[in-house]
Amino acid sequence: MFKGHVAHLVRHPCGAAIIDDVYHVASAQQRTAMVAELYGREFVLFSGEAKSITDFIHELPLPKQKAVIRNMSQHAIPIMEKALVDSPLVHRFLAEYIAVSPGSSVAEAVQLLAGPPLVRMVHTKHGAQVNCAVISYGSAKDRKKVIKAMAEHVDKLVDEEWGHTVLICALTLVDDTTLLRKSLVPELQNLSELCKSKYGRRIILQLLHPNQQKYVPLHVQQMMHPPSKSASGFKTSEEHAVEQEQAQAVLGGSKKDNDVRRQEILSEGAGSLAGSLCSTCSAHAADMLRDPRACDVILEVATAGSSGVLSAHHAANVSKVQQSIAEAAGTELPAKGVEGVEEHVMLQYFSSRAIRRLVLTAHESEHAMAFPKLIWQAAFQGRCHQWLGTHAEKIMAALASCQDTSVKDALNSELQPVLKIKVADWAAGFVLRGKAVARGSKKKASG
Repeated sequence: MFKGHVAHLVRHPCGAAIIDDVYHVASAQQRTAMVAELYGREFVLFSGEAKSITDFIHELPLPKQKAVIRNMSQHAIPIMEKALVDSPLVHRFLAEYIAVSPGSSVAEAVQLLAGPPLVRMVHTKHGAQVNCAVISYGSAKDRKKVIKAMAEHVDKLVDEEWGHTVLICALTLVDDTTLLRKSLVPELQNLSELCKSKYGRRIILQLLHPNQQKYVPLHVQQMMHPPSKSASGFKTSEEHAVEQEQAQAVLGGSKKDNDVRRQEILSEGAGSLAGSLCSTCSAHAADMLRDPRACDVILEVATAGSSGVLSAHHAANVSKVQQSIAEAAGTELPAKGVEGVEEHVMLQYFSSRAIRRLVLTAHESEHAMAFPKLIWQAAFQGRCHQWLGTHAEKIMAALASCQDTSVKDALNSELQPVLKIKVADWAAGFVLRGKAVARGSKKKASG
């Protein structure tokens, strides 16, 4: 019924609402066919099996590429000018349009979209992709419009599957850190809950240790960093000399060093994001260690983040976080049979793994080198026998291979009398078992 009419209806407010309803109940193939109608009339009449434009645009000769993008532009510009951007169909179409268009067309799209319309698009994958593209390719003025439009919605975006990617993109690419601290950072202060959020914690972890696949998935990183585009259009023989000159100009980009940007966003002082983060980790160390998501955050804070980003202004606070972790680990075990008591951090699965990781990686950060001795004195000295047969023995095995020889010697002296084998062989067994489990997981995944 609507075949051949999508391009016309999607540019009208009432028609767009109808097409949106149809798109929601359509199959994946039908959705692709609906979007393909915006590529040009021939894709309606001779479409066959519909494909996304990104799958075949580079197979077409240059004149045909120009024709297709010209047709897409005829639909995209009215949609953006009228801000008819609520439909997921439009999100997908605009994401494809920006992906395949030359820089000159993308720059025009960025100017039309920067501002309030973008916020209505952050809730879908393709909408978030458009948001990230606008931030990436936009000028400082365009980015300022985007940040101001997002400021009132940060509390909702942090918990959204796709909305949080736009926040990460802004914090990663925008050079105006003063604007970020005034508009976005104040909304990130509910850190005790944010660090436990599946998506919200990624925002904090990206600032502490950027572009780590174990924290921010690869597909999210790719969305945040779209391919660079020249500010020029298509190359032609007549315009070759001009193109060569314009090719030096690239859309968007960032001039500020990433480590400098991170330091400025985290800032200094008790009321800064870094100060609040350190205070939260110190006050809720045991609770965060037990949480499967928050334990990564407190681990990064305890090592001062990558490149020691927290050390410049918060070295003392980082030490307090390490002390809080050690104190939580050193508390006495609750009496057996007592109900309503949280599991001890040394016996709980996630917290023991987090502490073990901190011991193993302590030598990699000059700000965490003292932690093995700290945890030894607080939790293990005189108590090694107490932790055998529990998750805590993995931490002891890590201490047996740490860089602090005084800790290793003390552990050997205390642990050797209660073991039947050498401490080094006992500790190596945990590494071998870990590798065997890893291999088994890979075989299971491939099978």
